[in-house]
Amino acid sequence: KKIEFYLDAVIEYEDDIYQILRPINENLELKKDEALVFLVEEIDGESNYTLITDDDLLEEIERIYMTTEE
Repeated sequence: KKIEFYLDAVIEYEDDIYQILRPINENLELKKDEALVFLVEEIDGESNYTLITDDDLLEEIERIYMTTEE
């Protein structure tokens, strides 16, 4: 199933790049203020996205996001 997202933010943390993506439609059972965080890696010249599920890492990315929004 194809899901469309919009890019909310790009965060650099410990030499890695993370993207905060919010779904355009509401079919993912996410609340309006929720988003998904992906690690972006270049593999063989292509971008690879890995969903972040580690709570500590998500908290750190959220902290960085919140300080850049101010």
